[in-house]
Amino acid sequence: MAAGDSGNFAGGLLEVIESEALIKFSEANVTVPLVTLKGEPKADQITFIAYNSGSNTLTSGDVAATAEGTVTPSTQLDTEKKTATLDMYSVMVPMYDEAQLSNADNIASNVGELIGNALASKADALLNALFDGFSNSVGASDAALSVDNLFDALSNLKQNSAMGQPHAVLDPRQIWGTYGVHNDLVTAAQFAGAGVQDEGARSGFVSRIAGIDIHSSPEFTVSSNAVKGGVFVSGALGMGYAGDMMRVEVYREGSYLRDNIIGSGFWGVTEIIDGYGVEVHTKVS
Repeated sequence: MAAGDSGNFAGGLLEVIESEALIKFSEANVTVPLVTLKGEPKADQITFIAYNSGSNTLTSGDVAATAEGTVTPSTQLDTEKKTATLDMYSVMVPMYDEAQLSNADNIASNVGELIGNALASKADALLNALFDGFSNSVGASDAALSVDNLFDALSNLKQNSAMGQPHAVLDPRQIWGTYGVHNDLVTAAQFAGAGVQDEGARSGFVSRIAGIDIHSSPEFTVSSNAVKGGVFVSGALGMGYAGDMMRVEVYREGSYLRDNIIGSGFWGVTEIIDGYGVEVHTKVS
């Protein structure tokens, strides 16, 4: 049996169809909209410029009382260039004519959507992996995620003058279940009467905790029963791309009696300002 022939798509063969086809999508495009995006028509590397984040920064301590007739004191100010080196990411699904002609579904349309979903998931995975590089961290690999951890993360961001709305991108098990923050939020007596307990118990999700917007992503790697999510503002991470951010196209291989659907993207990710992000390392099982 060749990859992508009628055997692979047997679930939709005309003689056995009894109901609407189901397409299993992954939760995708979670982290990408929350970071700094930069695209160019052509590039091998994409750079992001961070002001006031090097060794020499401009702060209130550099502003001095200046007597009349004296020279205003000068101070050094650094900028840092952060570079994302682009790599090509791609996936292909072959679809044989026999599979398409014997199937009631529009296979090409459904496969195209799934390829786009897979590309978006991969982009999230690349960005989520950068959380491990943040210098500041909250939580512990042998403990559940708590509301206090999120307040500590917010404190870290504020101490580093992080600008913008903070977001948390977390593994689902850091949000729900025995080790999720919702368990602490809904059961802890200290939050009784605050409204969030009712919201969490009724809807199963509190969208903002400690001023931090909460997002769930499955694109994490669990290690030793723990995982590393992140709390950050958009200036913490950057994603660069050249050409179309995502491309899905079809090409015909007549000699094989098949169409190939290909998805691709030329991307790179990088940390821009370390203090604008906090790693959230907690137990998940």
